[in-house]
This record gives sequence, C-alpha cells and structure tokens, in this order.
Amino acid sequence: MDSSTKSILLELLNFSHSLNQKLYVVGGTLRDYLSRKPGTDFDLTGKHAAELGSNFARSLNFTCVPLDNSPGRQTVRVILNQNQHLDFTDLQGKNIEEDLSQRDFTINAMGLLLSDFLSGRKNIIDPHKGQGDLKNRKIRVLSGPIFQSDPLRMLRAFRFAATLEFKIDEETLVKISHHKSILMESAQERIWHELKLFLKTQHTISLLQTFQSSGILECLFPASDKNFSKTYPQYQKLESLLNEPEKTFPEYANELSAECITENQYLLKIAVLLKGIKQKENKEAWEIPYSDSSVVKEWNIRPNNAEVKFINQTLSGAWYLSEMYSKRNHGLDELFELSKKMGEELPASVIFFNSGSGLKDVALFCNDILKFYYHQFLPMMSNIALLDGKDIIHQFGLSPSPLFGKILHYVQKAQVLGNITTHEEAIALAEDIIQSQLTESE
Repeated sequence: MDSSTKSILLELLNFSHSLNQKLYVVGGTLRDYLSRKPGTDFDLTGKHAAELGSNFARSLNFTCVPLDNSPGRQTVRVILNQNQHLDFTDLQGKNIEEDLSQRDFTINAMGLLLSDFLSGRKNIIDPHKGQGDLKNRKIRVLSGPIFQSDPLRMLRAFRFAATLEFKIDEETLVKISHHKSILMESAQERIWHELKLFLKTQHTISLLQTFQSSGILECLFPASDKNFSKTYPQYQKLESLLNEPEKTFPEYANELSAECITENQYLLKIAVLLKGIKQKENKEAWEIPYSDSSVVKEWNIRPNNAEVKFINQTLSGAWYLSEMYSKRNHGLDELFELSKKMGEELPASVIFFNSGSGLKDVALFCNDILKFYYHQFLPMMSNIALLDGKDIIHQFGLSPSPLFGKILHYVQKAQVLGNITTHEEAIALAEDIIQSQLTESE
C-alpha cells in the first residue's frame, strides 16, 4: 500500500486503541493481502465497528456513508478518495471466530488484527483452513446453512471461481445443486450484479459447463438446459473471439476491443444465453427473428434500460445480418441502411452473428460489413451534412413532415456513399425527391 494509505490506517489504529476497541482486517482485503495482490479497499470488523468508523471519519473530515442499518450488523463506508474506501461492519457474534463462521467461503473467513496487518505479522485467525484453500486455489463453502441464509452465495461461488481463476470444491458443488431452487428468492438486483461480475471475466468457458451441470444455468435462464448443446459452442466461440479479436478481425481488433470487449462483453454473453431460451428444437439459430424486447421481456431478471437496448439491438442486428448473408444481398445501399438502423450496436451484432454461425465464408462477410462501417460510414457521418433541416426550410419552404425526413435520409445516404459531394448536388437531389413525391401524388 502507498505511504498515504498506511498513514491513515495507522491513525485509525491509534484511534481504535484510544477507545480500547480491536479492529480486524477480514474478507477480500485479507484474501488479496495473502495472495500478494494490491488492494485499494479495506474490510474491517470489530465490536461497534460501524460507530467507530463514523467517529473516525468525523475526526478527519472524511465522508461516511451508511451501507447497512440492520440492528447488530451495521456497516458504514468511509471514503478516503475517489479510488479508496474503508468498510466498517459490526462484529457478528461474541468474538472474531463466531464472526468468521458466518461468512461464505473459507478463503473469505480469515481475520487479522489491524495492528498485525500494519506491522506485517501474519498471525492469521483461520478456523476453517482458508489459507490451505487459498494455496490450493479452491472455493469451499463453510459448514452450516450458508446457502440457505443467503442463496446468492451459490452464484457468488462461480464469480469468485472466475475472477480468481479457482476451482469450486466438489462438496460445494453438491450443495449448490441441492439448494439451487432457492437462488431466485434473492433480489433481482443482487442476482444481476453477481451475474455481471461473473460474465465480465475473460475466461468462463469451463465454468459454464459447471454452471449447467449444477442446475444454476437453468435457474437463471429457464429452458436453456435442453438447448445447451447448441448454446455452448456459440458461447465458446464468442468468448474466444472477445479475448482474441485479432484472429478473426485483424484490421478492426483495436476498435472492437474499445467498443465491445471492455464494456459490453457480458451483455454479448447474456445474449447467447438468452437465445438459448428462445431457440426452438430443430431450428437453426438464425431462423428466429428477434423483435425489440421479445427476448429480455420474457426473462425473470431485469437489466437496466441501456443494457436491454444493447441486448435487443444485438440480437436484431444479428438476425438482419443472417438475412443479408443468406440472400447475398449486401450492396452499398443495404450496408448503409443496416449501419443507420443499428448504429453503435452494429459491431456487437457482427461479433454475435459471427460467433453463432458455422456458415461458409461468414468471417469474410463480417469483415466486409466492418470495413464499410469503419472506413466509410463512420468517417462520412462525422462530416458536416451537405444539407440540413434549415436548408430544406429555406430552399423549399417545407415544414417538418414525412417528406422532410425522407429528403434528409436520402441526402445523407448519397453523401455517405459518395454519390454527392457538394451542397449544390444535395439541393438537386432534394428537388428530385420532391418532384418524385409530387408525381406519385397526382
């Protein structure tokens, strides 16, 4: 840790000593410390720790935010700066051993006095042999009703396995399979949070099979189990493509990494799993059109509106791409219309379609789409329009109407495709569209 953080923690230690209160470093903070991973957040517990944390924040003018006001388990967060905070949670039970016995997994059920943490002494309080599991890279649930008291811990086991690259203990998997039916009793928001953290990790392929065999996959995505043999190959191909886009799209790897992988890879994976719900037996994936909201609306978990839009646009775009590919219909006009309709979700649709199709030359087709999108559509769309609404009003005396929108659309298309390059040519095209409209109405 840096000197500034250590200085604050030393002040905290002195503050707690002045009140004759012990503080313990616990949870992920201690786990990462023992794994020699850098940490910016600190989990602390002790008797009346939340009150102590609030008073400490007040003494140094730090912001203090309550996280849990439940009697006996109050938690407050003291914000040190934009990237660091201290979480103080009241001790659960009579002593630290009882507190640790109520946690989730052995690797999170260890404690260390704050004084020992700061001095480098590793007098680890480890009643459940968490250090051994940490060394053996194993996720093992504590004994007792751990999953019954908080069913979300079953999903958290997979999240820890993915983020830490650990293996879930066999007995723990048996318990997960036995208690899986209560998972959906957890709040949707908490389920979605854990699922996102799991899917945002780069390597989830092997865990997805365990997800399915334990029964958790079908709890989260009902009816997906019977389509797993179709879903899994696409998921596998998708994750490989997301991790190494340069192998399939060498010219656009940087753009795809910036737009899809870092922020939205979890939504692309969700789209594959959701497709498993909708996919019918004996149907190819692309025979099913996905209308807006038709997939996510039937899911029993609710992402936010932006995430729903991304998933639906991705699925719709993939379906349009399949139609274009099957009809070999991807001239410049069609590419423009697709790019305009899909907007910034087009690259995601291309990735999704490519990962789900075993059709011949599909990668070449997808590269052609991206070539138009990145080399022609986006550069031209960023240019100043040759004709705008004010021009149409001034030149032709038109007010906003369907014809007004039609003129703007076709002028924009002609500009992107290079059919017109000057304002005068844009005016001439607008005149042709107006004249054509008048002829049709006669």
